[in-house]
Amino acid sequence: MSFARQKRLLLGWTALLAPVPLPFNGVVGWPAVLVFLLGVVLFLRRASLDPPRWLPSWGMNVLGLIYLPLFFLDMFVISRGLVGPVLHLCLFAVLVKLFAIVRERDKWQASIGVFFLFLAAMGTSVHPTIVLYLIGFLVLILVLLTRFAFLHVLSGFGREDPALALIPLRGFLLIATAATVVIAIPMFMLLPRVRAPFIVGRGGGSGVTLESAGFSDQVTLDSIGRIRSSREVVLRVLEEAPTGDERGMRFKAATYDVYQVGTWRRSPSLGNLQRGQGVRFRLSPEKPSRWATIWLQPLHSQSMPLPVETAVVEPRVSTLGIDAGGAISFPLNPLEVQEYRVGLAPAPVLAGATPRGATDPALDLTGVTPRIAALAAEVMGQGTPLQRARRIESHLIDNYAYTLDFVGRSPNNPIEDFLFRYRSGQCEYFASSMVLMLRSQGIPARLVTGFLGGEYNPFEGYYIVRENNAHAWVEAYLPGHGWRIFDPTPPAGRPAAGNEGTMLLAQQMWDFLQFRWDRYVLTFGLYDQLRIFGSLRDLWSDFWSHFKRDEKPGTVSRPSSSGLDALGPAKSKTGGHRGLPDVPLPVALGLTLIAAAVWVLYLRLKPPLTATAAYRRLRRRLGRAGTSLPDSVPPLAVRHEAETRYPAAALPAGRVIDFYLRESFGGQPLEDEEIEVLKAALDEAERKMRKAG
Repeated sequence: MSFARQKRLLLGWTALLAPVPLPFNGVVGWPAVLVFLLGVVLFLRRASLDPPRWLPSWGMNVLGLIYLPLFFLDMFVISRGLVGPVLHLCLFAVLVKLFAIVRERDKWQASIGVFFLFLAAMGTSVHPTIVLYLIGFLVLILVLLTRFAFLHVLSGFGREDPALALIPLRGFLLIATAATVVIAIPMFMLLPRVRAPFIVGRGGGSGVTLESAGFSDQVTLDSIGRIRSSREVVLRVLEEAPTGDERGMRFKAATYDVYQVGTWRRSPSLGNLQRGQGVRFRLSPEKPSRWATIWLQPLHSQSMPLPVETAVVEPRVSTLGIDAGGAISFPLNPLEVQEYRVGLAPAPVLAGATPRGATDPALDLTGVTPRIAALAAEVMGQGTPLQRARRIESHLIDNYAYTLDFVGRSPNNPIEDFLFRYRSGQCEYFASSMVLMLRSQGIPARLVTGFLGGEYNPFEGYYIVRENNAHAWVEAYLPGHGWRIFDPTPPAGRPAAGNEGTMLLAQQMWDFLQFRWDRYVLTFGLYDQLRIFGSLRDLWSDFWSHFKRDEKPGTVSRPSSSGLDALGPAKSKTGGHRGLPDVPLPVALGLTLIAAAVWVLYLRLKPPLTATAAYRRLRRRLGRAGTSLPDSVPPLAVRHEAETRYPAAALPAGRVIDFYLRESFGGQPLEDEEIEVLKAALDEAERKMRKAG
């Protein structure tokens, strides 16, 4: 196999792996990547045959001119963006360059193009599986660079012999990978973090397409129905004092005021939420009775889903917005996992503007027909506003069915069709109907979308809220009661846990791994770094406290780390040994990996035992015992000294010296079995010398 053929094959295999994550990240479609991969496979087949002729430079230039109008068509008509067309151009350029490799510098240019594809794949993904891709590509690129350099050196000396190019790389790859881990883990823990994808596509860089259905500026009556079958995770909630009622968790994400023929328009913004001390935002003066930490996946929406009982929010951003319906939002669409801590009151806290009269959006009568108003008056009857609202809620729950099948229905007046013709629908139909019926009778109301319920993950004691927990309900303003929650959807149509048994357990196990990834990789930042330093400081203090003689027995002096703990979410501490710091799991794993890597490196770099090395160790042992043994003393005199001073070690010491004489003066290297015998004899001689003193 010629050197040129080997280089082309290495480049081909590297190019085959480089763009694999791109379609999963939603940045480049599968058709473009599949065409590229097919072209690389054809290149590998041609390279294995090692033909003499390849694509000339003029042919490459002609193909570039042909692709130029396609690039502009892709940018302005097909993709209507810049990221996709640039990556399509890169795929095309790398593929053409592979077939045009003739000179040595062509191989390096193709390598740069492949590396650019690798950067694009890494820059558009934060999914846990990207680590496997990174390891695979790292191994391939190390092989490529090492062999390129080695083959280049051989070619420089005119030695293009395939037998000379066979170099062992397994040990080098093992050492390089271990060294990378040893260097990367401390750097990851200590250096500033960039947690979002550098390039954002439709998939948000997570490898999973998350739509903002139900949380956009306009929501239709089937927005939530489109994601009711999805098991993708939206929220993870870790309560410091779990209530055990995961079915009752209700997360408010967005509110809507104006209805127009099957579409709701979002409530207007009231500006920024007033910030208190530090990064604490207060929605209610009520003191929280319990706390929880929430990890929110990117939703392609500014909405910040919060439990309806939220009184205090402690996010990792400096600004939060609030709309007229009391829904909280981020200043920008989050492109990464968002972590925030919430203080929960005993009862729902429904912040929002108080209705200002008949012109208030919460009393907008758009969409209310005479039939809807008549039905509302009939159902609500007489009584207090709370009693009348409860009657509508009960009427919809008891007399209507939940369904996701809307085939054949007319879009002209969907609420009337739901109430009087089909008498079935999904949560947005139930909630929309109740809002319009309440408004027809003078009670301000609005539509609310968010999530209801969740499932408990036993692996770490947190709750999982998925896309199929999306739900819509009603908030109505009642004099003397303020805003109140009503949920007219029948219990059979409300979000359920879904899978059970082994399948659910497997999903929860995988989610636990993803949660660790989100917590200790994606959202690992300054607060975590401060806690690590605080834990190390406490560990150092505990260590030195054992040497303080002025301490009373059983007491440990340690500095307070409350200042550091106050910067991040507080964690409940149960049990444990006193004096042991709360070291995060990734830190412990990282330190373990570093220790293992150092040990592996020591074993790999430790020189093999030889008879000469064993003989020198034996001489050093005799020298430490007080025997003067200059280098001029011959081996037989050393043997005599060992037999005289340590009679019990005479036999193994003599065996070591015999091996040394044979290796040094006889020119006979030891076999593997003899090296084992040598090691055993040396260990026995040293042990008996130590025992004899």
